[in-house]
Amino acid sequence: MIEIQTKIHDKFSVEFKVGFSGRDGVKMDYFDVNSWIFIPNGLYINKNTYSKDRFYTDMKSNIRLITPSFSLRQMVEGDDAPIQHVTKSLADINEFEFQLKLFGSIFKSSIRDASAKIINEKNNDILSQLCVQYISDLRLVLQAYRNIYGSIDPKNDAMLAKFRFTDEFISHQMQIQTMKIVKAIQHLEGMKDTTLTLIDAIKEETAYKISKGYSHVIINDDANNRKLVNHHSKLKKYIESALFLNVNTTQDGQAVKQISFSLAAGLAMMVYLLVTTLFQKYLGNYPNLIFFILVIFYILKDRIKELTRWMFAYQLKDKYYDNKTVISIKDNHVGILKEGMDFISEDKVPAEVMKLRGRTRLETENKLLDEKIILYRKRVEIDNETLRNQYDYDFKGINDIIRYHINYLTKKSDNPETLIDCLDEDGNVQTIKAERVYTLHFVIQFKWENQIEYRDFHVNVNRNGIVDIN
Repeated sequence: MIEIQTKIHDKFSVEFKVGFSGRDGVKMDYFDVNSWIFIPNGLYINKNTYSKDRFYTDMKSNIRLITPSFSLRQMVEGDDAPIQHVTKSLADINEFEFQLKLFGSIFKSSIRDASAKIINEKNNDILSQLCVQYISDLRLVLQAYRNIYGSIDPKNDAMLAKFRFTDEFISHQMQIQTMKIVKAIQHLEGMKDTTLTLIDAIKEETAYKISKGYSHVIINDDANNRKLVNHHSKLKKYIESALFLNVNTTQDGQAVKQISFSLAAGLAMMVYLLVTTLFQKYLGNYPNLIFFILVIFYILKDRIKELTRWMFAYQLKDKYYDNKTVISIKDNHVGILKEGMDFISEDKVPAEVMKLRGRTRLETENKLLDEKIILYRKRVEIDNETLRNQYDYDFKGINDIIRYHINYLTKKSDNPETLIDCLDEDGNVQTIKAERVYTLHFVIQFKWENQIEYRDFHVNVNRNGIVDIN
């Protein structure tokens, strides 16, 4: 199956997290994702101003394993619990580091899911029970992890350092998610005692971080907090590196394309030689005329070659992609990802997609609002058998985390604000500011097995960045 999550990653990029999960008992799974991006004409984006290279620079993709799913309590209970894998890896520093990173990544996912469940709960009685369970499970996980410290050789500085990196990471994640819960419930009726319990847990963790020399927030200390943000950004990348896969990207179908181009050159030469032979046979008594005609056909030969190359390329466009990425764990190939991008005309867009685009009548009838349409195609192949036999965990599939940067798209946009005159309640003229936005429409089609699904997103942007996503 395919799942997608969308969010604003930063001021100038929108993130699409697409999960490709393979089926149990099936060796190979195949997925197709087709994205139609409708770009307003006012941004002056077209195939002449926005090349494939520019598009792929803006469309940054990270491929990683889907994080194994565990609740907080499941992280430390049972023979297959992540804490058990960490304990068993103490004899090998490389395996120990890998298991620590996985433990940190799973903890981040587990505590995020636990806090989201609490925040989304509407019944206060159930909410209070969930918070009590959350604190209990959290302390259980943190204590179980920190008990491992005593099993590490005190002279092994490398292992101790790796343990501390993960310890600091999970401590930071604990505070982030618990703060979110406090913010969500602190003003709710009857939740004062529960809120105080959560605040006490945050204070305890802060005291622990200080005792261990870990970075922590200090109010009114900009230099410290700037270092903290930078440090935790690096720490996050370090922990999550265990989930990222090895990728090797090349151009797709290069051999076939080169053969087709060679055939085009050969065809052009064949036409030229055929014309030469015929004219020499029938116009042999007119050497000057033959010379003039052959010069013309020699010039046309290159045009014939280029036209034929274009025809071959056009025929191959739907069968081959721009890029082909081989996905590996260690030296074992676990999948292939192909991607292609082209500007297309509106008559090439399926009716279902145009319906989801949802144009207003004004947009439909106003030819000046002519949009440019990009079709971004992606084909994903996953070797489930190889993927799931690499580690102790049963990895269900891969996540393709795509960040589309919009700064280049908005370079030629108008001012992000405009002034409007209006009357207030007393009849006086007032000038107010109104925001000017351009809407990028994304319609995404997912295909796997015999299923087809669609998602559509409207991303409002201006020169200041992304305004919102609907």
